[in-house]
Amino acid sequence: MSLLLKLRANISRLFLILILICFTYVVTRESYNFAHWMPHKFFRDAGLSYQSILWIEQNTDKPLHLFGGFVITFLLIFSDLRIFKSRNWIPLALVCVLCLSAEVFQYLIGRGKETSDLLLGICGSFMAYLAANRKK
Repeated sequence: MSLLLKLRANISRLFLILILICFTYVVTRESYNFAHWMPHKFFRDAGLSYQSILWIEQNTDKPLHLFGGFVITFLLIFSDLRIFKSRNWIPLALVCVLCLSAEVFQYLIGRGKETSDLLLGICGSFMAYLAANRKK
């Protein structure tokens, strides 16, 4: 394996570990709200109404599920682990199981479950799988 491929694999592994740690932190909180991450002053200065800002706060996590499934699957694929060499579908299946287990865990700790979050995570994973395995 060339030096660039090894570097890509190691960087993918590092980012994968960091992202999984961050996602695990968010999933395991009894309540987590992205509202404190929102640039409220920017939204008010842009002229958005209170209802619009509230809608953004309540729906911010939707694109994050899609993006999270995509990024984790892509990093798993580019981490060049031996288990994925002969079975390129394993990263897709692994991320689907992670998405499902995150929703089940959130339900068990009382945060509720959202089918749309699960489906968006799986869709993001499937998009990364298709992008990484497309024929050239």
